Amino acid sequence: MPRSPHTLWLAALGLWSLVALAAPLAGLVLAAAEPGPAVMPATLLSIAASSLALAAGLTALALVLAYPLARAVTAPWLLLFVMIAPLARAIGSLALGMSPGTGSVALARLAGDVPLAALLLRARLRTRPRSWLDAAADLGAGPWRRFVAVEWPHLRPAYALAAVCITLLAVGDATIAAVAGGGKRYTLGLALREAVLLDAHPRRAAVIAAIFAAIALPCAWALARGLRAAGRSRLGREVPASRAGWWLLLGCAAPLAALVPAAVTWPLGQGDALLLAQLPATLASAGVAALLAAALGCVTGLAAPARWGPALLLPLALPPAVYGAAWLVTARALGWGPGLGLTVATLLPGQVAIAYAGATAALADSARLADAARDLGAGALARARWLWWPLAWPIGAALALVAFAQAVGDAGASAFTSGPGGSTLAVGLEILGRGGDQGAVPRWALGLGLVPLLAAALAALLRRR
Repeated sequence: MPRSPHTLWLAALGLWSLVALAAPLAGLVLAAAEPGPAVMPATLLSIAASSLALAAGLTALALVLAYPLARAVTAPWLLLFVMIAPLARAIGSLALGMSPGTGSVALARLAGDVPLAALLLRARLRTRPRSWLDAAADLGAGPWRRFVAVEWPHLRPAYALAAVCITLLAVGDATIAAVAGGGKRYTLGLALREAVLLDAHPRRAAVIAAIFAAIALPCAWALARGLRAAGRSRLGREVPASRAGWWLLLGCAAPLAALVPAAVTWPLGQGDALLLAQLPATLASAGVAALLAAALGCVTGLAAPARWGPALLLPLALPPAVYGAAWLVTARALGWGPGLGLTVATLLPGQVAIAYAGATAALADSARLADAARDLGAGALARARWLWWPLAWPIGAALALVAFAQAVGDAGASAFTSGPGGSTLAVGLEILGRGGDQGAVPRWALGLGLVPLLAAALAALLRRR
């Protein structure tokens, strides 16, 4: 008797959950069960409260600034700013002359958080008929009244989704807090990194990971629900322009622009040679992870039932530091050493979740086409060849480029798995930045920041062909 597709999908989902989530987290729990120093709850609660307070403030500010940016800037440009590596933004905020601390952390975070919120709002704005605003204006409603009565009720799902995403990123951040914070601003993500890499305290790491898991479970459900609500776009809806948004975009570009003077004036040195030696391995590992993530994301976005969305999005709700810490502790218990293979395994769950979210939003209306093809007598192979492949391959290529840019600039998970001295470009750059190299650090940080632009150019070239 043949098995139903849902049974096969359930088995595949169980296997993926075991490999991507259960195995590394189980290793972390087992390591925490071994004898060791006790955890100080008061210290962890203080760090958690400070981290949540900073995240709440940044989320509120980003949501306020996102609306005019969403009305001024198109989605491809917003996506470019979202894809800029957090490490590049952190180094850029210091290059502006800001001292390490809360201000530089906030600037580096907002430079990516505001475009992310604006991207989600713009997708939702395109589902609102312009006639609603015209009718409100004809009735005498001013701009503020039109926003409260028309825009706000329609945008609430996108605002909720943006708030969840930004809060998770801020609480779990370790890279920006370590570089731009300068030891003056701690987050739970940074505390987790120090518990594993500096203090060798797996019990404390397990407690922090448990806190993140408790936050991630309801957030994954909220992400799945918000994705379905915010991703139903209808083409042809023009978003009214807002000039104020362009000034916000310039502000988001300020950290990256601050890297240009030092990058072009300082001569090449030993730091450049060290980072150049790490480039081939970084590109290879990022390419492998991107291809696997895009393929798995498209398959799950096309065929996975919607009710399994929270399970597939759960890796996106967990910070990269959790995966890095869990995989490193598990690998040590199994006798594996850090390296590029472990880095790819650590990056893959989050990238698959991103690819699944992108594929789900892009292919939201494809079910009707599949039903029509099935009604016309097309079999599974015919639908795969003439429907799914033409729809999926350009989306898969774009998702692969997004995943590639994210993997090249990652220093959150890779900080745990790349090994001593940093076997990836981003981790090596962060280590080199602690030595104060004034030429190589801004130059390579600028390069990391421009990777999304190169990926976008390649995507445009593929689209023309």
